[in-house]
Amino acid sequence: MTAQFVVAMIADERDSLPKWVTERLDAVPGLEVRYKRCTTEDQLLEIAKDADFIWTRAQNLVLTPEVLPKLSKCKAIFRSGSGMDGYPIEEAAQLGIHMCNCPESISESVAEHAVALLLDTARQVTASDRFMRGETTSRPRFNWHATGRTLGLVGFGRIARRVVELLAGFKLKVLCYDPFASPDGMKAMGVTPAELDSLLSQADFVSLHCPLTDQTRHLIGKRELALMKPNAILVNTTRGPVVDEPALLEALRNGTIGGAALDVTDPEPPVKGGPIFDVPNLVLTPHSAAMSADFQRNFFEASIQVILDAMAGKLESHSINKHLMLNGE
Repeated sequence: MTAQFVVAMIADERDSLPKWVTERLDAVPGLEVRYKRCTTEDQLLEIAKDADFIWTRAQNLVLTPEVLPKLSKCKAIFRSGSGMDGYPIEEAAQLGIHMCNCPESISESVAEHAVALLLDTARQVTASDRFMRGETTSRPRFNWHATGRTLGLVGFGRIARRVVELLAGFKLKVLCYDPFASPDGMKAMGVTPAELDSLLSQADFVSLHCPLTDQTRHLIGKRELALMKPNAILVNTTRGPVVDEPALLEALRNGTIGGAALDVTDPEPPVKGGPIFDVPNLVLTPHSAAMSADFQRNFFEASIQVILDAMAGKLESHSINKHLMLNGE
C-alpha cells in the first residue's frame, strides 16, 4: 500500500474551497488532506502535528517560531501565492522545514497590473477621467511618454521579468537592483544590473517587485525619493511598507517626483479620509493586482502542483529558504 502523505490545510475549511479543488485532491492516491481554519496553536496541532506538509494562504495566523518544533513530521510549509512576510522563514530553515510559495500563480496578473498602472500614470488616464467628470479643475499635463524612457526595477523575480517582456515594444532602457539575482540572468533579458541609488537617479519609471523583509521595509524613503527625477513615476504592486508612505506623499505634494501608482498601502486599507486621498498625482487600486477572471483557477492549479511535487520529494523547486538550510539540503 502506498504510504500516506498528509497535508494539513490550516487556512480554510473543506467546504470553503472550490469543490473541484477538493475533488482533485481526493483523487490523488496516497494523499490525505485535512482541512481546518486554524486561529490558535491548539487547533493547528490538532490537524497538523503529524502532517508531512502544511498548506496555508494569505495572512499567517498561527505559524509562529515557537510552534514549529512541535510539527514533528513537517517537511514543508506552503503558502499559496507569493508574499511571505509574517512567516517564520529562517526559523523553519533551522529545523529543516522548507518554506514554499507559488508566485507563478499570480505573476501574469500582477505584471499586467504593474504595466497598466505605469501607463495610466504616465499618460494621465485616471487624472484625465477625473478632469472630464468635473472632479478636479486641474487639466492634466501630458509630459510623460513611455517609449525610449528608462525603467528601473527593484527586484527581478517572475513578476519583474514578465514586466520586462510586456514592455518590450516601448524600447525602454531597463535597469534592475536585486542583490540576490544573477547579473547574467538580467543581461540575458537585456537588463542592466545597477545599485539602488544609481537606478533611482536614472529611471523615469521605478517599479517595485521585492518581497517585504526587515531589509526592504521603507527601502524607498525620503532619501531615496530625493534621488529620483522630478518627473519620475513610482509604481508599487508588492507590499505597502516597502515604501515610507508619509515620505512618498510629501514627495508627491512638493514635486520631488512626478507621480505614483499604488496597489498596496501602509496601512492597508488606507485610513478613510486620510491624507493619501488628497494627493492628485497618485493613482490607487485596492490590492487587486493579482485578481482576474482566471485568478482562482490559476491560483489553485499552481497550488495543487506544488502539493504533487512535494509528494514526489521535489521540495526545493518552490522553496524560498533552501539556501538557509543547516543540513545542506
